Amino acid sequence: MPEIESPNHETGPAGRPTSLRRLDLVALGLVALLVRIPAYFSQRHLTFDDGVFASSVIAMRHGGVPFRDVFSSQGPLFLPLVWLGDLFGGRSLDAPRTTAVISGLALTLLTYWAALAVADRLGALLAGAVTATSGVVAWVSGPIAADGPALAFAIGAVGLTLRLRRRPTMWLAAATGLAVGAALSTKAIEAHILVPVGLVLAAPLGAGLRERRMDAQAIGRALVAGIAALAVFVAISLPFGFADVWDQSFRYRTEAAEGPQPVANSAKMLSTLWDRDLVLYLFAAACVALALLRATRRCPRRIGVDDRELPADDLSFPSAGVVVASWAIATAGWLMFAVSPMWRAHVSAVTIPVALLLARHRPPRPMLATLAVVAIPLAGVQLYDLLDPGPYNARDGEIVAALEALPQGAWAIPDDPGWAWRAGRRTTDDLVDTSMLRVQQGRYSSVSLARQAADPRVCAVVISSPDRFGAFADLPSRLERSGYVVARSWEPSAALWVRPRCDPPADSS
Repeated sequence: MPEIESPNHETGPAGRPTSLRRLDLVALGLVALLVRIPAYFSQRHLTFDDGVFASSVIAMRHGGVPFRDVFSSQGPLFLPLVWLGDLFGGRSLDAPRTTAVISGLALTLLTYWAALAVADRLGALLAGAVTATSGVVAWVSGPIAADGPALAFAIGAVGLTLRLRRRPTMWLAAATGLAVGAALSTKAIEAHILVPVGLVLAAPLGAGLRERRMDAQAIGRALVAGIAALAVFVAISLPFGFADVWDQSFRYRTEAAEGPQPVANSAKMLSTLWDRDLVLYLFAAACVALALLRATRRCPRRIGVDDRELPADDLSFPSAGVVVASWAIATAGWLMFAVSPMWRAHVSAVTIPVALLLARHRPPRPMLATLAVVAIPLAGVQLYDLLDPGPYNARDGEIVAALEALPQGAWAIPDDPGWAWRAGRRTTDDLVDTSMLRVQQGRYSSVSLARQAADPRVCAVVISSPDRFGAFADLPSRLERSGYVVARSWEPSAALWVRPRCDPPADSS
């Protein structure tokens, strides 16, 4: 007999399926946390964004308002989420990373929960384990990044959408809309989520039109979901000002776009997954190989599940497999053709829908067990840099030590804001983000830099990147006119500028 495992009718004594799933959630949650704890306590900032967003939160601790005071390139919900995480973490030096770690935990558990709607328990465990140990996901949910919480909201929306197929209620439609609104209000680049959600909401409308009738309930669900999503964005943007939110979250990104680059983006996607998601490649290769064997009738045993093992659905909705496949295709297409410039963090969006596909088409138990054993060392390889972050290199360590040695209450303006954060220093609200895209768009200049460096609270400026502060040839002369001198320099062109007689106000910290 072929292997057919029901995802919703586990055998065993009463209550056992629920107990097993609770144990699954506990185990997956522990794995997700263990993978991310070393990053949380890392003594250095692990990515440029890690330092940018931590410095943003430190500015918010002292009253800085996102968009109005604190420059923010992400959606309007992101910095408030990081601020809440920082508060929950006790506002320690490492506390700004709290939201990132929580998002990694939520991503893992919600992926398992969503997978239960398309696969059996073992398939859901596979999806959760792949997500918990995914390197590309861990790099956006250990170090601070908007991708982690945005994807957590996105997988929540997909899980709700898959259940909406079975119980098409207004409450589920509203919850789905709220999750979509939260995802897009955290990071608009996750717009690929609109495809699976829109497919499920629109399918009954299409069925009604084909039968020349209007499905009032389907129209109501679509309207409720759309209004709920819009309400999230409006509610969170209103306190910050729509003009500033639009300028920094959307216009800033569109002005930086270089047009479609499908070949370059595809290459970056594949290489990033190879560097950081070997486990995903392993299970994907196994599933593809088994699919080919089945197609040639050399593999008599079925794998995974299909809709016949799921509870009865309304036939006017697309199948669960179509919903998940549409999300995977939309995500890959969106990254290849619409995202510009594409960074490695963006590739994290691919892992979650692929994990659901792996759950739905998982290998048989014996093969899955063998693959799991092989996956353990692979996970160690792909997570090594996060599991053992290590200290700063010699130059960066010297920079942080020099900033730590500044007078009490002194501020610093490095072109990598993470150095100020790890030295326990504030930077000016506008310069929490010193990215090269801001330089290219003229959002700060040598004039504005020198003006902020002249603030009596600022005692040091660090120039290290030719794409950031080093892009301004006249900045050194402007700093000299403000009383700065070079205290330390490094090859090829990095330099620490300090004001020897800097005496910041007592209340500047």
